[in-house]
Amino acid sequence: MNLFDRFAAGLETLGKKANQALDEGKLRVQLVRVRRRMDNAARDLGYITYRQSKGTQASPADVEALTRRITDAETAAARIESEIQQLKERSGGAAAGDADRMTNEGGPAPTEAASPPSPGETTSGS
Repeated sequence: MNLFDRFAAGLETLGKKANQALDEGKLRVQLVRVRRRMDNAARDLGYITYRQSKGTQASPADVEALTRRITDAETAAARIESEIQQLKERSGGAAAGDADRMTNEGGPAPTEAASPPSPGETTSGS
């Protein structure tokens, strides 16, 4: 009976880890969507700025709406990242976290979640 109990406990643990991975995956999909909305709003704001540099007047309401969308998306992204971190902490394992610290390329994951640089933006101090 001892072997059966260990087997059942192992299956239960496996099920919990699978559920956690599924929950984390859903949160990561939400995070990608939020970042995409933020990037789109930033792009649109950039177009407005470009048009202003060419002499076209921009509606202050449009600028404010895009700025608000970016701010809201940043807040939502921070909330989702916090939920992902809480989910990892609840799983309670360094073993579960070790795999999460690696990127798809096999190197260490960045310590801060950041959106990729915009075209023309440099990541170094130059």
